[in-house]
Amino acid sequence: MNMRYFKYITLLTFAFMALNATSQVTELGGPDINYVTPQQYELGPIRVLGADNYDHNAIKLIAGLRSGQTITVPGDQITKAINNLWNEGIFSDVEIAAEKEIAGVLYLVIKVKPRPKLSRFKFVGVNRREADKIREEISLFSGQTISENLIFSTENRIRGYFREKGHYNVSVNIKSIIDTLINNSEIFVINVEKGEKVKIGELNFEGNESIKTWKLRMAMKDTKQKAFWRLFKRSKFSQTAYKRDKEAMISKFNKIGLRDAQISYDTVYLADSKNLRIDINIDEGNKYYFGNIEWIGNTKFRSTFLDTILGIKYGDLYNKELLETRLFMSQDGRDISSLYMDRGYLFFQLIPVETGVVDNHISYQMRIIEGKEARIKRIIITGNTRTSEAVIRREIRTKPGDLFNRNDIIRTQRELAQLGYFNEQAFQVNPMPNPQDGTVDIEYVVEEKSSDQIELSGGYGGTGVDGRGRIIGTLGLTFNNFSTRKFFKKEAWSPLPSGDGQRLQIRAQTNGRFYQGYNLSFTEPWLGGKKPNSLSFWINHTALGNGYLPGNENYNGIGITSVGTGFGRRKKFPDDWFQAYYELSYSYYAVKDDPRFLIFQNGYANDISLKYVLQRNSISSPIYPTEGSNLKFSAQSTVPYSYFDGVEDYSGFTDQERYKFLEYYKLKFTAEWYFPLTNNKKLVLMPRIGFGLMGAYNYNKGLTPFERFTLGGSGLTGVNQIGGREIIALRGYEDNAVSSSGGDPLISKYTLELRYPISLNPSATFYTLAFVEAGNAFPSFKKFDPFNVKRSAGVGIRVFLPMFGMLGLDAGWGFDKLDQWADGYRSWNDTQIQHHNLDIQQKGYHFKLNFTIGMNLGEL
Repeated sequence: MNMRYFKYITLLTFAFMALNATSQVTELGGPDINYVTPQQYELGPIRVLGADNYDHNAIKLIAGLRSGQTITVPGDQITKAINNLWNEGIFSDVEIAAEKEIAGVLYLVIKVKPRPKLSRFKFVGVNRREADKIREEISLFSGQTISENLIFSTENRIRGYFREKGHYNVSVNIKSIIDTLINNSEIFVINVEKGEKVKIGELNFEGNESIKTWKLRMAMKDTKQKAFWRLFKRSKFSQTAYKRDKEAMISKFNKIGLRDAQISYDTVYLADSKNLRIDINIDEGNKYYFGNIEWIGNTKFRSTFLDTILGIKYGDLYNKELLETRLFMSQDGRDISSLYMDRGYLFFQLIPVETGVVDNHISYQMRIIEGKEARIKRIIITGNTRTSEAVIRREIRTKPGDLFNRNDIIRTQRELAQLGYFNEQAFQVNPMPNPQDGTVDIEYVVEEKSSDQIELSGGYGGTGVDGRGRIIGTLGLTFNNFSTRKFFKKEAWSPLPSGDGQRLQIRAQTNGRFYQGYNLSFTEPWLGGKKPNSLSFWINHTALGNGYLPGNENYNGIGITSVGTGFGRRKKFPDDWFQAYYELSYSYYAVKDDPRFLIFQNGYANDISLKYVLQRNSISSPIYPTEGSNLKFSAQSTVPYSYFDGVEDYSGFTDQERYKFLEYYKLKFTAEWYFPLTNNKKLVLMPRIGFGLMGAYNYNKGLTPFERFTLGGSGLTGVNQIGGREIIALRGYEDNAVSSSGGDPLISKYTLELRYPISLNPSATFYTLAFVEAGNAFPSFKKFDPFNVKRSAGVGIRVFLPMFGMLGLDAGWGFDKLDQWADGYRSWNDTQIQHHNLDIQQKGYHFKLNFTIGMNLGEL
């Protein structure tokens, strides 16, 4: 039914009810009174009848009548008194009668009939959960006065609730039953017949010539026509969503210059018992263009420069939304308001005034009130119950004495979000201007959230030199907001001293005799407390064997012990999004009869390396980024010992002599971008690329058997860095199946993910994803081909719990057969060939469930 007709019927219904109610009211009766000739009387005592449960004095007061008062009969005083009582809504009948008249004194009786009260109500035809939801909608309560309007509005709200759920044919009937236990009370029996759900069978448009119908249907986000492919967006009809979608649809016309476009009429009606039909007729109107734009009041910037920032020329299609975006709220900071506010003009005002329309060209006059520059006076921080104020202040870009800069505030919000200590959804920034002295106080309101993590889990992975799968137990503690400064303060232990932003991690993994792994690391993000220079150190030990202890004659396996320290600093050039990191590490490998290393099965090796990482990270959030990018280049190298040892031919060397001191260089590059695809920035596209290269300084000496790349699976085999290898994920394939069994020196990988959040609650963040992925590992430059990749696709879910970190589950399908290289293990000098591991997959299609822990899948 057309909504306009529905409004007319509703109005007529109320008018009829009002006429019916007032017809029951009589003004005066009793003694003989001349109604032709008005006379004045003095009111005597007034009696009230029929209101035993009400205060009679209050009723007289509401009526506006009192003893001793002079009234004129007939007159409007009695009529007004009746209306006053009627308007209270608690009486179904009101009558004022003259009981008697003695010597000019008139005795009145106010006769009322109270409306019944609601004692209780119940539902018929709905389940308990639906009944609870309806109670929240209708707000009925015991003791409420029952009126026709109450019944009418309650039925409408219940009907509207179920129509929003898709039950367009819902029927609601309220039956009143006298409550025999409570005087003048009734019970509501609310009968609901929901009927079958009705979907939108057709969504039709007429009059649209400038925009195709399918684009208009796309613009209506929540009002969708039924289709077989619509699995996640149901085609139910919601009046609220329909109204919102009509506005969004009309905005499509406004963006192409049709600012007068409007819906001339629209109709929603039942096509059959299961389908609705919506017909929308559009009047596009004339097309408009931008005319002349004049700037007034600008002294800081020239008008030509403001024209350049605005980016709108004479004759461009008129788009008011674009105009307001360029003036006030551009996401990329390209707007006039940001131009001024980033330079201290907090009191800046811009008033666009439409000055005329000539030949469908709309001209504007931009009236600017620049005001004076505002400097920051105070920085106020509230809400930090655990984190020290100094930790927050060192991340804040707005400093007392600086000119106000809106971009610095936005950057501060991003830096505080990157800490991971606060609820990103609860961030508040409150500028408090002081126009008297031209300053501004800025209040940052934060809400603490749990940032520490505990990992107590069991997994299944290939451990031990035989590669067989076994159950692995993991216990890890990560304190992301640790404080060594408070270590000796008893009151700070709750359970550990916290608040200074330091990071302490302790982790242990084992499956008993076959594998043990231990890790301890500590990071100070602000060394000295004045500059964002970080210092970190770590120590870890990994042992994989056949179940015997080292020293036993039957033992075979590998033990790796590593220590290292790193120093990081934030760079100012090219911009302060860049960070540099320097690392010095030492690893000791002890191998005995380990069959996984064909060229180094016995002996020990020393790995002393220096690593440099250059990173530019501008993502908006560490948990669910919606925009920004993360570019990372790393270079790791050992000392080129072969340049100094004077040896040209290593063919006579044993493996122990050859690899006593490892030498290699390793280069990696990764890049990922985040693009929001919707205005609310929920649907996000994330492309990622990664390349890795490991090389040898001396081809005669060969490539080290350690630190190579392995590709395939989730990047989580139960043990990270097994045998000194770097594990890279490729979903849809078995773990390490896309590389040689000993690892490869070259790798490339490409990923494209589409993400959508289910919940962004900081206590439990959920999002779903769909991915396509491709990658491969190569044994040599001869075999390297960035387009020879193993492809996969699938879907997944990520769950971030503050106590456990990021957890994920992916279902992937691999599409390609695996390669079999003719050369392989050493790869740089075509000797000691080790064929590719093909015993896992040979078919063209593979299905694999991957479980992941951590933010990234591998390092590429």
